Amino acid sequence: MLKQKFTRLSHLDVDQQATVQSIIEWTENSWRVTWVWNRELIGRAKDELEELSVLLNAYTKLGINRDISYWYLASNGVFSTKKLSWLIDEKTLQDNRWRQPTLRNNLVPSKVEIFIWRVLKRRLPVRTELDKRGINMDSVRCPICDDDVETIKHTMIFCAHSMDVWSRVFKC
Repeated sequence: MLKQKFTRLSHLDVDQQATVQSIIEWTENSWRVTWVWNRELIGRAKDELEELSVLLNAYTKLGINRDISYWYLASNGVFSTKKLSWLIDEKTLQDNRWRQPTLRNNLVPSKVEIFIWRVLKRRLPVRTELDKRGINMDSVRCPICDDDVETIKHTMIFCAHSMDVWSRVFKC
């Protein structure tokens, strides 16, 4: 399962037949991962490693010969989306005057909410953002219109093709 979730990491591992048990061990109250890479981790592979570290650090091994899941961000050790939403609000909404809880809008599909969030957080894989993360491309120009550099603004608003889509949306 980890191999499917973290494909870049598994491809960059020198030992392609490595098992989780052979590279991850519990020592001195923390997880220790021993990996040998084919090359330095950059871009998405580095992001995958950080994601895996977060997942591993969210679980603690308790007792002798007894593994149980424990979410260290909750006082009772049980994961809940409500607690996660509260923690996200706590970290991102610093100014209490403007504090509003993160709520799901049931009228908007979650794919749309996620897409909007990614646009607002500059997490769309447009060419300029990929270039900032060290991913090599032949050009950072828009592959659809080739009129300008492909930025989030260009892709969402200024590209001739996106303008056509927006005009069709607003005609309805």
